[in-house]
Amino acid sequence: MDTNAVKRLVEEAKTGSHEAFDELVRITYPNLLARAVALTGNLDDARDALQEAYLRAFRSLKNFRGDSSFSRWMSSIVTNASSTLLAKARRRRFEVIEGADVLLGDTLSNSSVTDQDIASTMEVQAALKKLPEELRRIVILKELYGMEHSEIALVLGITESNAKVRLHRARKLLRIHLIAEGEAPDVIGNGKKRRHA
Repeated sequence: MDTNAVKRLVEEAKTGSHEAFDELVRITYPNLLARAVALTGNLDDARDALQEAYLRAFRSLKNFRGDSSFSRWMSSIVTNASSTLLAKARRRRFEVIEGADVLLGDTLSNSSVTDQDIASTMEVQAALKKLPEELRRIVILKELYGMEHSEIALVLGITESNAKVRLHRARKLLRIHLIAEGEAPDVIGNGKKRRHA
């Protein structure tokens, strides 16, 4: 679509035309999605960032003066939305891992646990640290917090099926690390929830 046609759509969208804005979304979506994927690293987060970017754009469209092209303006908004999403994800990861350390620490300080329990906990903690961060988060949420797949998906901003796949991969890797640590391979993923009392 030529530049003049885009400018006309922008002017119509500024007056509140949802149809014009929908058309702007349609013509800019492929390139902006590619940019969001490059910034966030995955399609699910990219779609979330892009949705947020379009919402921001619609709300502030009246402030768009046309100093740059609409696509360049949108590209800037997508960059900001992606950055915000990644910052939230980093905070969420930190909170999850910090929470896991507290739970593991409580287990070690509990006077009712045996030496075997302590050794097992330390071996699990060592094995957990060897997992890639995205897989470690899944295991922590499932095994230590006892979350369902749907809850994990919500917390991490992924699909439920993605959560299941990552958990399966995480457990497989964790078992390998636990065997290397001398721990029984069924410590993780035995079907029991490990909610902290």
